[in-house]
Amino acid sequence: MLNHDEPKKFTTDCQTSLVTFCSLLTISLSTGLLLLIFTITALCFGLISNWMINDALPLTLFCFAAFIMGLIGIYYTLRIQFDKQLFNYLSTRNKQLSNTLIELDNVLLTLHLIKSNQLIKRTIIERQQGTLRLFRKQITSLIIQIILLIGAWFSGII
Repeated sequence: MLNHDEPKKFTTDCQTSLVTFCSLLTISLSTGLLLLIFTITALCFGLISNWMINDALPLTLFCFAAFIMGLIGIYYTLRIQFDKQLFNYLSTRNKQLSNTLIELDNVLLTLHLIKSNQLIKRTIIERQQGTLRLFRKQITSLIIQIILLIGAWFSGII
């Protein structure tokens, strides 16, 4: 049987988990800033190389690919920050979490941010795993962008 203190402990544990998760997602903002800097750098170098350097096609292509990867990474940053705000909200509504999740899904469905077949009850853990997948994709796009910029640098030297 549940004693009187267990629901309170569950609420506190869940709130602590959500606040910790939101703190982890703060890293995404720094990663997004780095992506933005590299994206602007790729755009500038790509344009300069295209206008000023003869036979700069490889350099321009590397810069273009790095620019596209940066845009993709920035998209992931925006999605993660949106999810972070939702998790912040959920951490304040901890006592009525199940009702809040239903309301949240209904609003997201109304705004066409989720599909109706995703409306099956998703737990907090499933939502966190989805956001972590976005975070991994963001980090992957940053790594690919760095590799492309290094490739652009080497193709500009050779």
